[in-house]
Amino acid sequence: MDPAQEELERRSRYLSSLVRRTRLHDPPQPEPEPEPELKVERKPAAEPSGGEGKAVKAEAKDNREAKVKGGAASGEGRKVAVRVRAADMPLPLQRRAIWIAREVVLSTPRLESKRLALALKKEFDTTYGPAWHCIVGTSFGSYVTHSLGGFLYFSVDKAYILLFRTAVEPLSHP
Repeated sequence: MDPAQEELERRSRYLSSLVRRTRLHDPPQPEPEPEPELKVERKPAAEPSGGEGKAVKAEAKDNREAKVKGGAASGEGRKVAVRVRAADMPLPLQRRAIWIAREVVLSTPRLESKRLALALKKEFDTTYGPAWHCIVGTSFGSYVTHSLGGFLYFSVDKAYILLFRTAVEPLSHP
């Protein structure tokens, strides 16, 4: 077996063990801690219905918007414009993602896309189980398949963030 196949097999075993542990324990989804002074306002718009096997196309221009109003956060006092572009995710998870993204953006003088994507992915993988994916950038196109209730596309200032979850199926070995 070549090194690439060995690495793929190792990762597959790891994800399979995470799925088994999640199914064995079957813990309820933990609610995120309430974030102080985070208020989200939405303009009425139709929510896209998504689910397992549902493909969603994300574009940088959409009419739905949400603004986050906060005071002095992270010691900078800078306001950050947040807009929810498309969502198929429970509101507490949306708030958690927006809060994390906002904190990372405020903690750095300029946008660090990789750092923001890593922070969101790690937090959601550890809190809500494996198979979360995050794409961050100022201009990108995408067409992804996500699990039911696991899709959020939003922007923080000029950074566009696509956070979604996919189904993890254990590999069956003959």
